[in-house]
Amino acid sequence: MSGTRMWLALGALALGVAIAAGGCGQESEAPGTGQTTLEVLVPCGQIGPFSQVLELFQAENPGLEVEWVPENMVPIVKKIIDGVAHPDVFLTMGDLEADQIEEAGLIMEGTRVKYAENSLAIMVPAGNPAGVKTIEDLAKTEVKTITIPDPELNAVGKHAVEALRNVGIWEQVEGKVLFARFAADSKDAAAQGQAQASIGYYPCAVEVHEPGEPPTQPKMLKVTAQVAAELYQPFSCEGAVLKEAKNPEDGKKLLAFLQTPEAQDIFRHWQFIASGASQPLEAGK
Repeated sequence: MSGTRMWLALGALALGVAIAAGGCGQESEAPGTGQTTLEVLVPCGQIGPFSQVLELFQAENPGLEVEWVPENMVPIVKKIIDGVAHPDVFLTMGDLEADQIEEAGLIMEGTRVKYAENSLAIMVPAGNPAGVKTIEDLAKTEVKTITIPDPELNAVGKHAVEALRNVGIWEQVEGKVLFARFAADSKDAAAQGQAQASIGYYPCAVEVHEPGEPPTQPKMLKVTAQVAAELYQPFSCEGAVLKEAKNPEDGKKLLAFLQTPEAQDIFRHWQFIASGASQPLEAGK
């Protein structure tokens, strides 16, 4: 695989309460509160839906305090594998990241679940200067640069390259592909006009970085097409409890709740679960 790797200096997004240090497999209690705590690492692309799902989950579990940290997916995986972060539960944007953590032997047996179907989209600068309307258009001479998250680190990149191969244009486009370390960097490069197109997670076209905000598409970025599902292996957001979890039972409850109809409706509203997703929002709406 060729393609050029670029490391844009946007860094990892980290919001919310810091993850506490790991314990020895027993439930943790918030100091001075008498409440049990559950620590969760959440991809920044799920801040919107997860914050809404969490409200419903906590209403059903009033004695549980959930501490969650939204962060870019690549640092989440690295911190868990390197033993820097010790959450009870981690969530992902796709299969590759969960595979990496499982291959490291860190997932509690029987807890890995899929909870929201994910999908790919082609994003372009708002003016769409290269006139990209389909995945085949990425082979046009007007398209000089295509950004894709690094396929060795991101599920979206893995499946984007798979789609380009299956549609039969990989050899034509690989020389103009730039691999970004983070999915957000790939998308932002297109928004800033540094690339004529980017392949990213479809739901990330409306992601927000503050809990409580509605789905919002950036003014400088446009979704021009979804990538046909038959071009890549279906994949979903996944979650699991870690072997060293201090509160595995509440972690299992959270993962089960993410699969309930109420939670699924929320993820669908945020453009996950592509088979039932609404149409992309207009820019700025």
